[in-house]
Amino acid sequence: MIKKCFAKINLSLDIISKRPDGYHNIDTLMARISLYDKLEIEKTTDGKFSYESNVDLGDVKDNLIFKAYDLMKSLAGDKASGIRVRLTKNIPVAAGLAGGSTNCAETMKALNEMWGLSLTTKQLMDLGAKLGADIPFFFLDRAARATGIGEILEPFRIKTPLKVLLVNDGTNISSAHVYKNTKLFGHIKTGKIAEGLKAGDWSVVSDFENVMEDVVLKDFPQLVPVKENLIKNGAIKALVSGSGASIFGVFRDEDSLNRAFENLKDSYKFARKVDLIDD
Repeated sequence: MIKKCFAKINLSLDIISKRPDGYHNIDTLMARISLYDKLEIEKTTDGKFSYESNVDLGDVKDNLIFKAYDLMKSLAGDKASGIRVRLTKNIPVAAGLAGGSTNCAETMKALNEMWGLSLTTKQLMDLGAKLGADIPFFFLDRAARATGIGEILEPFRIKTPLKVLLVNDGTNISSAHVYKNTKLFGHIKTGKIAEGLKAGDWSVVSDFENVMEDVVLKDFPQLVPVKENLIKNGAIKALVSGSGASIFGVFRDEDSLNRAFENLKDSYKFARKVDLIDD
């Protein structure tokens, strides 16, 4: 079984408050993009989990794919089997694109099908939330406003035809570090932005904001020119996605997007034109 694990970007990200449990309440707009990892899963008869990838992701037991397998196996009873997983990683790691979360969600979807568990989307979302706040989003088929720690989702369709160039220079950033040092809370008009995107209103692009961006650019100053170069090359908005280090530029049309891509593609470790996936 083959699954495409699509990445996401945060079109806007606000932190509302810090919770007693150490997590943060957020208010964010997330959209899947056409960049994806390829996940291949097949049953085995040995009852074991085996895994290989084109990149080193550390101890397999810390990997969200293994955690998804372990969780689903605990529910499957005698329907469970061993599996062999092959992951072709195209999404940059530790980059604010939720690569691990999308891998986890697609593993859960695959095992639900493969083992005939008949879990509903809502059940899968609730299970996914046990493994990570971003994971429930990847069981939806459209963009969403996410609140709580990210698990409360309001899906919506984006009608504004955003053209996006995604850039990553290879910087690795700890989400925990960025959350800990962000001091700006609760001021983005997320609802207004969502309504504008639903209506196809380009003007709300200027309201896109990420409250964690100041920390990211201050503590990782090598990223400042990345954002500046996107703007210089015609982006009407450039923004850090999530806790970084990926930065995306929004363009009005295909021509300006293509010009920017040609100018920047050789300057960074990763530069990719991406579409929003909203179906």
